[in-house]
Amino acid sequence: MSPKEVVIIKSPVSWMGNKTSILHILYALFSLSYGRYIEPFGVSGAVLLGKAVPDKFEVYNDYNANLVNLFHCMRDRPMEFIRELGFLNLNARDDFLVLKRFFEKQEFTDEFLKQELDLTNILLPAPKASEIRLLYKTAKEDYDLRRAVMFLKLVRYSYSSGGKSYACQPFNIASLFSLIEQLAKRLANAIIENQDFEVLIRHYDRPDAFTYCDPPYFTSEYVYECGFTWDDHVRLHRALAEAKGKWLVSYNDCPEIRKLYQDYNQFGFKRIHSKESLMKKQTDMEEVKSIAKMLLMTDVYETKFSPIVVQHPCTSSGIVVLPEKDIKNFKSVDITQDEENLQAWRKAVSSAIDHTENPYELYMMVNKPTV
Repeated sequence: MSPKEVVIIKSPVSWMGNKTSILHILYALFSLSYGRYIEPFGVSGAVLLGKAVPDKFEVYNDYNANLVNLFHCMRDRPMEFIRELGFLNLNARDDFLVLKRFFEKQEFTDEFLKQELDLTNILLPAPKASEIRLLYKTAKEDYDLRRAVMFLKLVRYSYSSGGKSYACQPFNIASLFSLIEQLAKRLANAIIENQDFEVLIRHYDRPDAFTYCDPPYFTSEYVYECGFTWDDHVRLHRALAEAKGKWLVSYNDCPEIRKLYQDYNQFGFKRIHSKESLMKKQTDMEEVKSIAKMLLMTDVYETKFSPIVVQHPCTSSGIVVLPEKDIKNFKSVDITQDEENLQAWRKAVSSAIDHTENPYELYMMVNKPTV
């Protein structure tokens, strides 16, 4: 099953690097046919939630235990979560710092509860021990719920959703209530995991699997709480190379990652982060600092991606435009031979650059099939 159109269930969780704004590009590169959908780097869940049709078998995973606990609580205890969310007000820097210190120190941990339960089993007779275990189980569930609510607020009120510095924007907590209810219904049959990405991929990989990976960007790993080294990037590449199923991985565009995935299809594009930048792009793209270069890699499989590939007259690169709105009838041609085709290429590129409704231009398409 593959998404046919983007019908977004918006994630209540904001997160740096959120892919909501480029879902139409990602979905165009999804395999047309697969039986199970796997996300080893689930983060905000935007890609999974944005799919118009849920797959029969879906796996959300993240190595951040606080994120996974948050998704568990929103899915399994939505009404209790909403109630707790309404009680815990947060509207000042001091409140933010309290939450930040809590997650830095983790004073009341799962390990503490485990030790207490072990002592209970040793020191108390069976009937009494069972009563105490029930109390501790309830206490842990309540703690997990409060921790999830506190983590959501920490993320929502922090700079770039990083949870490290305060940057509060006007925000209405009540606006999350309906999103949480929608999320609970949407993820009712999904598997939620807290595993290392390699362990997860190898466990759930099947010939009919499709895996979408959104790992920490190369050279930006320091902004992620769980960390990510070059060896981890190599581990991910190896796990995907050995996978039986199909996959798509997104990165920042850089020579190191291009080289690592040199045996696979690569689609590079620029992502413009603001409307102001979008207006500036018509003058000088290189001067706009809020344009991020991104890169998508896939193994070879059939997709619904039917791009217009415009071959550059002087290089081996091309320009791929999504969507095909203004130049639908323009086909991929070799424009190095005659002036008519060269003019058609220039017109197509001009149309793409002037297309202000959609600030995403895919270009520098490198198509190196492995079959």
